[in-house]
Amino acid sequence: MQLSNIIQVGKLLNHPQLIPYIETLSRPIVTEIVRRSIDDYKQILIREQGNVDLDDLLAIILNELAIIAREKTQPVINATGILVHTNLGRAPIDRTLWDKAGETVCRYSNLEFNLLNGKRGSRMGMLSRVIRAYFGGEDNVVVNNNAAAIHLILKTFAIGKEVIVSRSEQVQIGGGFRIPEILAESGAILKDVGTTNITTLDDYLNAITDNTAMVLLVHQSNYYIEGFTEQVDPKALRDALPDHVMLVVDQGSGNQSPHLIGETTVSYYEKLGADLIAFSGDKMVGGPQAGIIIGKAQYVQKIQKHPMMRVFRPGKETYALLENLLLTQMNDKHSTVNRAAWTIAQPLNQHKALADKIAEQTHGRTRVIQTEYLVGGGTTPRATYPTYALAIDHPRPADELLAHLRAQTPPIIGVIQQGRVVIYPVSLLPSEYDYVARTLAELKDEL
Repeated sequence: MQLSNIIQVGKLLNHPQLIPYIETLSRPIVTEIVRRSIDDYKQILIREQGNVDLDDLLAIILNELAIIAREKTQPVINATGILVHTNLGRAPIDRTLWDKAGETVCRYSNLEFNLLNGKRGSRMGMLSRVIRAYFGGEDNVVVNNNAAAIHLILKTFAIGKEVIVSRSEQVQIGGGFRIPEILAESGAILKDVGTTNITTLDDYLNAITDNTAMVLLVHQSNYYIEGFTEQVDPKALRDALPDHVMLVVDQGSGNQSPHLIGETTVSYYEKLGADLIAFSGDKMVGGPQAGIIIGKAQYVQKIQKHPMMRVFRPGKETYALLENLLLTQMNDKHSTVNRAAWTIAQPLNQHKALADKIAEQTHGRTRVIQTEYLVGGGTTPRATYPTYALAIDHPRPADELLAHLRAQTPPIIGVIQQGRVVIYPVSLLPSEYDYVARTLAELKDEL
């Protein structure tokens, strides 16, 4: 068959094996891939002086489509033992919360409309009251993530002014973003104090000048310092600061749980008198991606009026989800809507019972082992919690088995420990238990 006889793109798009990809990827994207694959196939035939084989061409197209399909945002099974996994979407949104928020989000709403007077209303609505009740603080504002929260605080109060940060807290967070760079971009002047392992109260106080805007305490995300160390008590620091210097806390996780080892709560910083506290909505809060700022009204109101507030404000979905999440948790302290906080509070015997139940359904393919899990998301990087997991007994190399599980629909994301694939029930959702057990039970020796 000659090059001129290669099947037309339009006819190829009607092939039964391509129809499912058109439904999931769209006709324009599949068309683009088909055309590119045909062009590449032509070059191969010219180079190798071969004949056209439509089965070969179809195989090339299907392989390319399969690769592209894996890029689509889709559900995965988190079996890593990391509850708030940044690469896997952080905190999962509870289905009941999603449905409640959907009742508002999928219709017109009073997002910026006052139902009492018929005029334009506050975008925060009742959410501001809910956040005050749950976290404390005189006032609050929500932006699209915690990095935006810190950036907006700096833009509002510290352009051309000094911001004092301990050298031990000049962190780099995911994606290569660094605290010193965020400060520089905002127009603030970084003034670092102390050393990597020790920063004293005098280090902070001796660095203060008339041009100092604030002291910024930063959550030590994804790392810890131990050994010969010393950190300042935040309350002692707050009490010693002069009136013109704010105390701003990048708390990070949004933790309010007493069960989280070594993680100070948002309420702790609010009660000691921090002027502003910023944290994420999708870590220990258990909600959507958001940056929440709470604190003293005089400072929050200035942030609300800053021109960049419109740039950083979130959409109606975020407001609706946060409002329903926090209301549910205030009404039911034992609610499972915040998956991470609920899991940490569960006794170890429940972990064991769950692991045993799933292992029994795998027909001898797995063994229950005692191990530890992590909270994740930059929260308490050295704190581990006891749990039970499933070690898979399989003749193939662990990396091949891990790739095989990732290729399932939905993909199962496990980990390799001591040369074997391990599945952590603790980070599974209840709706996933049976699917994981069935998939493991059906594993063949030859993948």
